[in-house]
Amino acid sequence: MRQNKNESADSTLDLSGLLTIRTINEAKEVLWRALKDNRALRLLIDDEADVDVAGIQLILSAKAYATSESIDLSLSAPISGRGLNVMERGGFIAGLSDEGRRFWLLEGR
Repeated sequence: MRQNKNESADSTLDLSGLLTIRTINEAKEVLWRALKDNRALRLLIDDEADVDVAGIQLILSAKAYATSESIDLSLSAPISGRGLNVMERGGFIAGLSDEGRRFWLLEGR
């Protein structure tokens, strides 16, 4: 997992490879540290990355925390590949609000 800061106020955190039940504790530690250190954070999730329901739940939890702390959390690209497949099979996509569609699918941005 890499975190890249750029010249603007936001930072990108690559979560590819850390979004399964086996690696979720490490992902949580790194993600929470990045949220505490940044006012804006983009999450990079490669479309071939291993993702399971634990990874989706971690991102949902991070989004709720970010919203409560006025942190701009976003995805660098729409969820796709394995991540999208997990969300579809888990029923997450069917029940998305407009805000959820903007976050996960980048619709209306």
